[in-house]
Amino acid sequence: MHRIYQVDSFTAVPFSGNPAGVCLLEGQIDEKLCLKISSEMNLSETAFVWPEGKSNTFSLKWFTPKTEVRMCGHATLATAWIQFTELGIRGEIFYETLSGRLKARLVDEMIEMNFPSEDPLRMDLEGGIGEIIGVEGDAYFSPRTEKLLYEIPAREKLETLSFDIKKLLKTDFGIKAKGLIVTCPGDERYDFYSRYYAPWVGIDEDPVTGSAHTVLGPFWSRKLNKKNLKACQLSARKGELEIELLDDKRILIRGKAVTVIRGEISI
Repeated sequence: MHRIYQVDSFTAVPFSGNPAGVCLLEGQIDEKLCLKISSEMNLSETAFVWPEGKSNTFSLKWFTPKTEVRMCGHATLATAWIQFTELGIRGEIFYETLSGRLKARLVDEMIEMNFPSEDPLRMDLEGGIGEIIGVEGDAYFSPRTEKLLYEIPAREKLETLSFDIKKLLKTDFGIKAKGLIVTCPGDERYDFYSRYYAPWVGIDEDPVTGSAHTVLGPFWSRKLNKKNLKACQLSARKGELEIELLDDKRILIRGKAVTVIRGEISI
């Protein structure tokens, strides 16, 4: 039996933000079993974490119901939240992952995560993306995260965005893409808004996506000439993030969380 939790990330209000599963392990388990547990949880991602033997150092993996992913921000936040609030861990936590070593700490009731970041490259993909989503914009691509970024002009268009998600899978962009970020400029409350689609990994629309902000952060930091940004992801559940750009192609992403389910899984 393993302890398992469901946490709503990037929010302090239950049933908003992005729900993630967190499965606490004593050691690594078979990947097929991780997929079965993720499928049982039926969330966009479930995190699996176990100690590495060093103080406050853990291995961390993330699975959708269909596949393992290289990075997941909201499930990392959920994992750190459980370790700080349920397990009583103090200080900085280090995670060994497919995306290298990640760090998390509890700051003023928020989880602060230290991730790698990448400013996306301008790409000539406007025609393909614009035709699918029905809005004109500018296209970019992040090779490290394999995420497309598409900037459109207004929040109103982003908030009402509706298109056939399956067309993303059918379109050959000439590059290996695993996600589409659609973003627009902000207002007096937020520096920018976004939505995120990832049918390539079994997620039509993700409610609030930490990994997408490792691309959005540098992108909007350069455009706005700001190191500290506040963001909102405009899914139906919505979520808020605080971002701070560091000088070494790293980024701090901060968010709140709330635990909604505590239990044990029998395997």
